[in-house]
Amino acid sequence: MTTKTAQLIEQFKASVSLTGAILHQAKDAQDAREYILKLAQERNVKNMVKSKSATANGIQLIRHLEKAGINTTETDPDSMINTVADNLRQDCINADLGISEADFAIAETGTLVLIGNQRDVRLVAVLPRFHLTLVNSQNLVETLDDASAIIKSLSPGNTNCKMPAYVTYITGRNTTADIPGAIFARAQGPAEEHIVLLHKPSSQRGAP
Repeated sequence: MTTKTAQLIEQFKASVSLTGAILHQAKDAQDAREYILKLAQERNVKNMVKSKSATANGIQLIRHLEKAGINTTETDPDSMINTVADNLRQDCINADLGISEADFAIAETGTLVLIGNQRDVRLVAVLPRFHLTLVNSQNLVETLDDASAIIKSLSPGNTNCKMPAYVTYITGRNTTADIPGAIFARAQGPAEEHIVLLHKPSSQRGAP
C-alpha cells in the first residue's frame, strides 16, 4: 500500500464518521464476509439484493450469505425486458439489505459514487431497508473535482458516446426517519448506510 493510499484511507474514514454511515475496514476477504453476515443476522435480514460487484464475486460473498439461509437476488438487467425490470424494482422495495460496490469514493467528504447505465445500480442503493457498499481502497479519490474528472473521462469525445445514465452519490445515511411524525420515512434512501472498506492491490475502476 502506498503512502498516498494510506492517507486517503484515513481521510475517508474520518469523513465517513461525520456522515452517520458505519464503516468497517476489513482485514481480508474472510473478515469482510463474516462482518457482512453478522450485520445481516443482527438486522434480521431475510432477503437481499446485490447489483454488479466484482469485489463481492471475488470474495464469494453471495455463497457465504446463501449458506446462512439469506435469500439473495443478483441484479444485472442489461438484457432484461421491461416486465422483468419492474419485478426488480419490487424486489428492491421488499429487500431488507441492498449491496453495491462503489466505482470510487471521495475521501474529503466520505461520499460514495456508483455509476451505471441500468437503473438497478440506483434501485439497489436507495430502496432496501438497509444498504451496504463495498469500497476498494485503491478506488479512493481525494476531492469532488477528482471524481468529476473521472466521470467525464468515461465519455470519450465523440457524438456516439454518452455520459453514464446513472451517477449516484451517497453521503451518509437517510435522516428522514429521525423527524418525529415524518410521513416520508425512507423516501430519501435506506435507514442505515454501511461501508466495508477492503484493500485490493490491483484494481480497475468500474465503468458503466
